[in-house]
Amino acid sequence: MPRNIVKILEKNFSDMKAGEKMLISSPEVISSYISRIPVGTTITPKEMRHALAKEKGADNTCPVTTGIFLRIAIEEVLDVFKVDDAPIPFWRVIDEKHPILKKLGIAPSEITRMRQKEASQN
Repeated sequence: MPRNIVKILEKNFSDMKAGEKMLISSPEVISSYISRIPVGTTITPKEMRHALAKEKGADNTCPVTTGIFLRIAIEEVLDVFKVDDAPIPFWRVIDEKHPILKKLGIAPSEITRMRQKEASQN
């Protein structure tokens, strides 16, 4: 079972303030969340962080671990599937300018193509 840890921040961190509850999620939880985003809908990683936190009773989700876990979740999928067959629609969370694309070896045009493909299905 994936663990979610909620910590109370002792000092300001990123876009969070001391005293806030910060969620540290997992690749599995992030994958599950992305899988629930409706077809044709896009959100930002920051919106995903807030939604994940709300689900677990926290104020926000750690931006550092979220970025790492998002990359892990996508890499695990791309080790087995092509973008078109990916079981998690990561293009709903990362856009064509997201720095993670270089690390993943995905062309920005692939994100555009998948978003356009979904838009034409609606």
